[in-house]
Amino acid sequence: MNANQLAQLVIRIGLGINMLMHGLVRIPKLHAFVAKTEPGFAQTILPPLLTKGFLYTLPFLELSCGLLILIGGQFSKWGYLLGGLIISALLFGTTLKENWDGAGNQLIYIIAFYLALRGLNDSGRGRFR
Repeated sequence: MNANQLAQLVIRIGLGINMLMHGLVRIPKLHAFVAKTEPGFAQTILPPLLTKGFLYTLPFLELSCGLLILIGGQFSKWGYLLGGLIISALLFGTTLKENWDGAGNQLIYIIAFYLALRGLNDSGRGRFR
């Protein structure tokens, strides 16, 4: 393996574990996660039903994203895309709350997903194979 392949492996493992674990730790305490997170959006334009629905879905999306990334091959490509879309939705909500520190952290995720996708070739494998 050359350095570029190793770099692709490192970002795949890192992002995959991060997203997988976000979902895994939230699912067993799903109701508590939603109850804790939902009030933060009360002063935004988001309807409570939409917020609650998204929050109940989020951990399952995160778990799926992490699994897709970790499986590898073509699945990683779709996992990176899903991860970017998840973070984009979170970024939308975070900016509605004017939580600029949180938005900055989420932009780091966006950049990581972008770089991970850029490192793939059309087969869904590391570009430098």
